Parts: sequence; structure tokens; C-alpha cells
Amino acid sequence: MKFSLTLTLLLLFSNQIFGQITNNNYDYFFRKIQIAGSSDSKIGVNKNNGDTTFQAYYNSRDVVNNTEQEFTKTYKGTPFFLNGWYKGKISTESGKDIEFLMAFNTQKNELYIVEDIKNDAITIKPAAFTIMGHHFSKFENAYYEIIHISKNTLLKEYACVLHSSNTEKTGYDSSGEYEGEFVKSSKFFILKDESVVKLPRGKNFFNLFGDKKLLIEQFIKNNKINLKTENGLVSTFKYYDSLENPQ
Repeated sequence: MKFSLTLTLLLLFSNQIFGQITNNNYDYFFRKIQIAGSSDSKIGVNKNNGDTTFQAYYNSRDVVNNTEQEFTKTYKGTPFFLNGWYKGKISTESGKDIEFLMAFNTQKNELYIVEDIKNDAITIKPAAFTIMGHHFSKFENAYYEIIHISKNTLLKEYACVLHSSNTEKTGYDSSGEYEGEFVKSSKFFILKDESVVKLPRGKNFFNLFGDKKLLIEQFIKNNKINLKTENGLVSTFKYYDSLENPQ
């Protein structure tokens, strides 16, 4: 009931928000998204090379000398899906879709929306949401993108790790321009008996297709399918569906 009431109140703000904020506004502050004690943070763009950056602002007080220090740390990339704010929608318990400006934090697996442009972004936990045409649903208390629905529903998990320049060098920025980098990755899973299972590799992968596995192997070979990519996996599962349900 509380969640439904919250969504109702948020709906009242949605039209006003879209009228004041353009899609993917890099100047929106994230006061709830902090790094190592930062007081504010925002998404920016490096004017020199076009990199999307995450800027953390610090304001500390030296009690002994009665002085304040203000400084900024800039990180390459962001922890957010597609690196920004986008228009998206969530579904209410009644099945009605409500649009919001939202950002999906792949590092924390959290969804943020703008309730009021004058206030901070807030965190919500809907059962499902759609952002820029990508549909996410919650399974086992985590969000996965649904990239193909069939007998073996294919899921994609997004992750993000902050590599600090103070740790072992990763080679991403030899200039020292950034304090670190948000490095994103993804993994594929299948939904089996309402449980999320990591997608098998090697010969075990073909066991998913039962008596059609030899045909799947031939399809992959003939079409030079790369099973490490989303397109390759989706193409394979679609071909399997066509074998199971011929038109």
C-alpha cells in the first residue's frame, strides 16, 4: 500500500519534471551517491576528449587550523546504465505504466528517479522498469535485463567496479587525468524454474537445447555465431524457438 501511494504521489510530479529537465541532464546532482566521503557528485563530459565523467565534490574542515578545504575528484565513466539520466517507466500494481526521469546504478543495482527537481533523487525498488527500451525485472532481489523470452528466458546482468588510480595500474589512463575509472561488465543467465542460473559454457551450453543441440551446433557454425555476444546468443535462442515452434 505504501509503495502504491508513493507511486501515486510521484505521478503528480512527473509531467512537471519532464517539462523542466531535458533527457540525460549531466548537471543533475547526486547527493545520495557518494564516493569516499564526498558531499556532492554529478555526471559531466570531458570537453577535451568527450569522455563521460563522474565528478565528486569534497568539503572538509580542518578543526585545528579552523579552515575549510574544497576540492573535486574526477573519475572516468559513471556507475550508471548508459552513463546518464533517461526517460523510463515503471509499472504499478494496477498494471499502469508511469514515466519518470531515471538512472540505473549498475554498481549498486539500484534505481533512482527524480521526484521533485528541487530535491535529491530518490531510490525506489519496483518489480520491473524500462529505460531507453531496455526492460529490467527483479529476480532473487537483483535486477536483470530480459533480452529474450522463450522456454529458456535469457537474462543479462550488469555490474560495475571502481578502479582507483591509487591501486594497481590498469592502463586505462596513463595521463593521470582521472582519479579512477568505473569499469562495466556483463554476464548472461537463464531463468530456469523461476531461478536465475548462470548460462552454461562449452559443450554444456548445447545441452540446453535437448534433441535439437546438433542443429544448434550446425547453425552456430554455418553462421559464425559469437556466443560471447548478446546478438549471438539472442540469434541462437530465436533459431531454437523456430525449431520448437515451426510456422
